[in-house]
Order: sequence, then C-alpha cells, then structure tokens
Amino acid sequence: MAKQMSKVLNQEIFNQVLPYFGCSLNNCSVSPLGNGLINQTYLVKGNNSVFVLQCINKIVFKHPEQIIENAELINAHLLSKKNQDHYPLESISQLPSINKSPMVIINGDYWRAIDYIPNCYTVESVTTPIQAQQVATAFAQFTAALSDFSAITLAEIIPDFHNIEVRINQLKSAINDNRAKRLHLCRDSVDFCLSQQEFITEVTNITLQLPIRVTHNDTKINNLLFSSATQKPIAVIDLDTCMPGYLMHDFGDMVRTCCSNLPEDATNIEDMSVRMDIFSALLKAYIASFGDKISHIEQQSLLIGAQLLPLMIGVRFLTDYLNGDNYFHVDHSEHNLDRAKNQLHLYKLLSESKEMMAKIVTPPERVTEIAS
Repeated sequence: MAKQMSKVLNQEIFNQVLPYFGCSLNNCSVSPLGNGLINQTYLVKGNNSVFVLQCINKIVFKHPEQIIENAELINAHLLSKKNQDHYPLESISQLPSINKSPMVIINGDYWRAIDYIPNCYTVESVTTPIQAQQVATAFAQFTAALSDFSAITLAEIIPDFHNIEVRINQLKSAINDNRAKRLHLCRDSVDFCLSQQEFITEVTNITLQLPIRVTHNDTKINNLLFSSATQKPIAVIDLDTCMPGYLMHDFGDMVRTCCSNLPEDATNIEDMSVRMDIFSALLKAYIASFGDKISHIEQQSLLIGAQLLPLMIGVRFLTDYLNGDNYFHVDHSEHNLDRAKNQLHLYKLLSESKEMMAKIVTPPERVTEIAS
C-alpha cells in the first residue's frame, strides 16, 4: 500500500514539475536513475528530448538554490574553456525551464533538469592503475580549468565540510553528550582520534599557505562519466559539493576511495593494505595534469590530504555512532563504528607510508637536482 501511494504521489509531483521543462507524463516516460542516496534523480525520455530530472535533498543541503547557482557559474566557465579548447571534457549544463530559470520550486522542493549524455556509463570502484590515472587526470582537468575562476564567488554549500578542527570539536561534543550511550563501546577509537593533535596542527599550518581553489569534494570514480566508445572519462558529474577548498581535499578523497584493498565498512581490517601502485598512478597523473598550475606547496600538501581524508571521515563516522546514527545511512547498529575503525586504520597505514609516498612526489633524482 505504501509503495502504491508513493507511486501516486510521484505522478502528482511529475504532473506539476514536467510542464516547466516542456513535457508531461502523457508524452514522456520517467524512471529512476543512478544509485545516489541523497537526491532523487530520474531519467526523462520524451519524443524530442532526453534529460535528467532531479529533486535536491533540502535536509542535507540547507540552501538548495546555492547548489543550482554554483553549478550555473561553474558550467558557464567550463563551457567557455571548452569553446577555447582549454577543457577536454564535457560541461553538463542545467536546462532552463519555461520561466528561463534552471530552478523550479514545487511545494517547497527544488527541482532542476540537467543535460543527459548518451552512450556513457559509470564505474563504481578503481581496480587498475590505468583507471586511477584516468580518475586523477579528469578531476585535475576539472579543477585546472577553473584555476582562473574566483572560488570565493561560490557559496560554501556545507560550511567547514573539511575542517578537521571543527570535526574534532563535534566529536568532543558527542563524547560529552554520549547521547546513544555507546562511549564505552568505542573508547579506543575515541582516544586515538583525540591523540592526533600533532597531525591536526600540521594540517592547520599548511592550510594557511595554500591558495583557495574550486574543489569538487566528492572525487570518487563514480562521479565520472565514461564514454562507451573510448572507455575514457568524458565528464565530471555531481557538482553539488563544489565550493571553495584546497587541492589536498580532492586528492585525499581520491586516495581514501581508491587506495585501500577493502571496502570502507569491511571489518577484517587486519587484512587491509594500501595499494601503492594505485596511489602512485593517482599522484603522478594529478600533478602532471595541472602542469604549471600547481605550486610546490600544493604538491607537498597532497601527501597530507591523503592522510587527512581517512582521518576526517573516520572522525565523522565515530561522531555519528556516538550520536545515534543520525547522519549516515546504516545497515546495522555497529555499522558506523565499523566504518570508523576501517578509516582510522587506513589513516594509520597511510601515515606509516608517508616517506614512501614522499619519494613519489619528489623522486631521488629530483632531490639531487634541487640540491645542486
């Protein structure tokens, strides 16, 4: 009965939304698209057009209009770059409604239509160094093309999203509240997070030296579209968390999601290892794709970002566990704790590997060259 009512409700909403984009349920089909857990996304197929229809989650994103406005600014800049042959990927534009606006508000919900690129596919996980190279290259090309765009003109979609000091303070509040009465179950993990102040200070110090960039902030391989003809990336998608940030955040998220041999909620963490071939491919391709648009201090910051993002998400999983699993979707009561332990272990492994990683950034022959 609930599913039946949901279907009726969707039909009512689509009957209100679709006419703003030139069609209706009488002359088009609507089907769910993708496996995203935040926004509601649909593929709309009509006689004369195919596009993506999306309702933005206003619980996660407090100001949906900012996401739409940021995307308009970013896509306009990328399209200009592409027209000048300075951007090799596609820019996926938001489509104007009959009101000439990319944003349609129905019953307080924010809807938009987005270009659909045919003959493409997505990939869920990196399995080879070649894929890692493709991921790093595409996201670097995206950010490099925006290097002459003023990042501060974008809205900060989620304030302090990658601010580790703020995340640690949130963890401390969760410890003090102990809302779900779980502190005794995760004391070791809590103590470990709170003991990382030396690294957190290192993050703070290097952040003061870094230029602010337009960053994607969700640099997983499944946020790329691959061409069915070439098997190469043709577009960066999901710009919802694009906002001012630092390269080390985007690179760190790539490392976090690509370099472990285990899923982020695997519990056999004693079997975890860092896939250094994947890390090397990510790092070399990312730096090379920027060319002279990445500074020496930014290159050095990538190593810190590689450690920072697993620590950051580990702290966030642990905080949510203490608070009673209010933010992340969980499949069982210990899911967030399993995730936290997993990511904190990845952070440990990456910290132990930092000398090896540093040699990839600055090979021995380059060190000799600089010294002479």
